[in-house]
Amino acid sequence: MRIILFFTLLSLFAKPLYAQLPQTAGIKQFHGRPTLFVNDKPEVPAFYALTHATGGRWSWEEVPSRNLHEFCKVGIKLYQVDLYLEDIWYKDVDTLDIAKAQRQVRGVLDQCPGASVVIRFHTNAPFWWNEQHPEERTEYANGPVDTALHAGPPFHNEDFDPKRAFRASLASEKWRTEAGARLKEFCIKLSKTKEGKSVIGLHISGGIYGEWHYWGFIEHDPDTGPAMTRYFRQWLRKKYGSDDSLQKAWGSKKYTLKNATVPDTTERMRTQDGIFKDPAVEQRVMDYFRAQQEVVADDIEYFCHIPKKYWGRPLIIGVFYGYLHMTFNRQTVGGHLLVERIMDCPDIDYIAAPQTYWEDTRKAGGSGFSRGIIESALLHHKLWMDEIDNGYLHPDNAIENIRYKERYDTTYHAVLERCTWLPLMRGIGYWLYDFGLAKGFGWWDNPRYRETIKRQKVFFEKRLEQPYQSKADVLFVWSQECFYYVQPAWSPISEQVLDVASEQAMRAGAVIDHIYDFDLGRVSLDQYKAVVFMNVYYVSPERRSFIQEKVCQHNRTIVWNYLTGYTDGAGLNLKNVEDLTGILLERAPDLETRKVEPLKAPLKPFVVVRDLAATPILHTPSIDLITAAKKTTPQYTSVIYTVPISNQAEFREIFRAAGCHIYNETGDFVYENSGLLLFHTATAGKHTVALRNGTLIEIITTGPATKLMDAESGVVSYEL
Repeated sequence: MRIILFFTLLSLFAKPLYAQLPQTAGIKQFHGRPTLFVNDKPEVPAFYALTHATGGRWSWEEVPSRNLHEFCKVGIKLYQVDLYLEDIWYKDVDTLDIAKAQRQVRGVLDQCPGASVVIRFHTNAPFWWNEQHPEERTEYANGPVDTALHAGPPFHNEDFDPKRAFRASLASEKWRTEAGARLKEFCIKLSKTKEGKSVIGLHISGGIYGEWHYWGFIEHDPDTGPAMTRYFRQWLRKKYGSDDSLQKAWGSKKYTLKNATVPDTTERMRTQDGIFKDPAVEQRVMDYFRAQQEVVADDIEYFCHIPKKYWGRPLIIGVFYGYLHMTFNRQTVGGHLLVERIMDCPDIDYIAAPQTYWEDTRKAGGSGFSRGIIESALLHHKLWMDEIDNGYLHPDNAIENIRYKERYDTTYHAVLERCTWLPLMRGIGYWLYDFGLAKGFGWWDNPRYRETIKRQKVFFEKRLEQPYQSKADVLFVWSQECFYYVQPAWSPISEQVLDVASEQAMRAGAVIDHIYDFDLGRVSLDQYKAVVFMNVYYVSPERRSFIQEKVCQHNRTIVWNYLTGYTDGAGLNLKNVEDLTGILLERAPDLETRKVEPLKAPLKPFVVVRDLAATPILHTPSIDLITAAKKTTPQYTSVIYTVPISNQAEFREIFRAAGCHIYNETGDFVYENSGLLLFHTATAGKHTVALRNGTLIEIITTGPATKLMDAESGVVSYEL
């Protein structure tokens, strides 16, 4: 009888006891890709996330708790919740309100026992702290701080941060030290609670929207305040060491290491050659932008190290970083240019970004690609996480629709499938970030959406043992370093290259991998028949040699988009481009005031091909000059476009001529990886897809649709 009673009690208490066992997490290489491990078991990295928005961010409230419960019912066990220092660090109180943090985690566990939780921890100084330390604030070169811009209920904590907000400078050592001490306290205390045992990671956030953008950066010019000025002078002292070296680099006797100031808006916007800054003349501004980038990287590394040291057991640490696409043409101010450094940081396990906001990419028919460069993250053994926050694409996104009407739409369902299938196929993960909670029910509060998420998770759980294998035969090469050499503003080619052309290329019918230029030596080049240098306007002498000796080989087609290698870091010179491409060029100054299609404004510098040995590809309409040409050598084919490519058909013909496989001709998005083929379209009708084995398959759709197929047979594995 006692034995029966013992086992009865054991069965009753087994689940609660198990739920209280401390969870661990890490990112490990598994079958050729970075993989999330929870409690030493590989997991499909598919999360559901509450929002930061007022009305939808507290896990214990009615609408968030309902959605947590519903996602748990379909098998989702990974969750993310937001928490700000503002929430738990009170004025004139010596300790953090850990109980509130516990309650935020407990709200998830109440709805999903055994869940694993990542906390998005915002390190921004509380507003009361900013008021106590005005000398630490961010100041702006283009106008005064608006001290009235204090967010918080009933506003979101972040509502005014893109303006000239009253915020502690990201260069403030006082903020960093005190916030770091609070993060340490948070880790030590929460990790020992029963709720903390379910926490598997911290997403370390700061700056605008927690995405490590500098305050006000989109339309304003931070940071001229005392904290940044001190940092800048320290940075200059470390780089130059003496006044003489500084003055020689800046071409001015006006500044010393002690009195150097942050450049004003006029200086920042000045260029010497059209869209380009000449480092021989504008080193002062370029130095400042590099220092500002290092501020952000310093902060990230500092805060990410603390939980690794003080949590007490293995957990994953992630950050928003490495945005390239849809960065408002303000990359040098936005804070994400030191991506190689962040990817190599040992305290960071994953890097994240929203999927791009470019409309043609997000909506039905678009590719839905990430704002960051995925294959580079994989090369550095970092898991990439896409944030999916596009529920607003539902055709009726009014409050009444979410709160009272049927929250379902077949077009949006096809978009959702594309947005969630693509990351998992690419060897990365995602979370659904539910702003809809603040409006009533939630963007994905419909059983048909959740059933899709469930089926996807089950499908990919069965494929965790499947080795990762890229099937791309096109490689796009991108640069972040180049932005130091261009004006931090909209230009005729900024969106055209980063957003328009990217989307057109993704729907040109070939499969494309994307890396940064600094990873050319890491990637295996053998599989690629075409390599496209998209925005690589800066090429160092060392990288130039590598490109010529290793990339321009094996009969590849090399595409130079606009002025690849126009600067070597010392100056601007068209001969740099000629030497790299092997094609002779000339400046056409009389055309630099004319708008040339497809650009929306005149382009300067405007360059044309003058090489008689090159075969013309494109005569620009109305001027009858060659703006695209190719030259074939025994080692490779060199193709240059002096007006950036942004046409789907042009990309397709380049890829076809290079021998790349073309899946379709109609602009539908097709992607293949590791034995799977993804097809997405916005249109009804019959669609033809050519498999790599030569088989032609027909796909018939009645409207927007997403289908997942076996890449060898074309048999549909999953569809709406």
